Amino acid sequence: MTPRLLLPNRFKLIGWLIAIPAFVLMIFVLHGDFAFGFLNFSRGNTDSLQVLFDSPTLFSIRTNNFTDELGGILLIIGLLIIAFSREKDEDERITTLRLESLLWAVLINSILLILALVFLYNGLFLQVMCYNICTTLILFVARFNLKLSIERRNAKIADL
Repeated sequence: MTPRLLLPNRFKLIGWLIAIPAFVLMIFVLHGDFAFGFLNFSRGNTDSLQVLFDSPTLFSIRTNNFTDELGGILLIIGLLIIAFSREKDEDERITTLRLESLLWAVLINSILLILALVFLYNGLFLQVMCYNICTTLILFVARFNLKLSIERRNAKIADL
């Protein structure tokens, strides 16, 4: 059985080429206050540099820099491409590994989310939620590739 929704194998390299720079960008944005100047947005009165959460309109941003949004979108797209790209030798065992890794990633992410809900508050909780956006995909890609390399190494040893 071949999964129909997987991308061709050649997309995996494209996903890595998108995800790695986006991951580095997000680290700089979240920990170094990095921002691209050309992604600045301002509307109306720029004396107020804030998002108006109590405004009756949904889009009440006066000024913002969209570097973090761009980095997050590129990271998610890159990780999705990596996660859903077919292996060169896609078979039922790899499909099983893919499913097990996805279930494991969702379980671990849910446990981390529960722990964050119980133990973290205010700004720290919000910062953890920023990381949590990609945690499931990162865990899935890491575990799937680790399990796949272990399986291939064991198969190579068994062939000898």
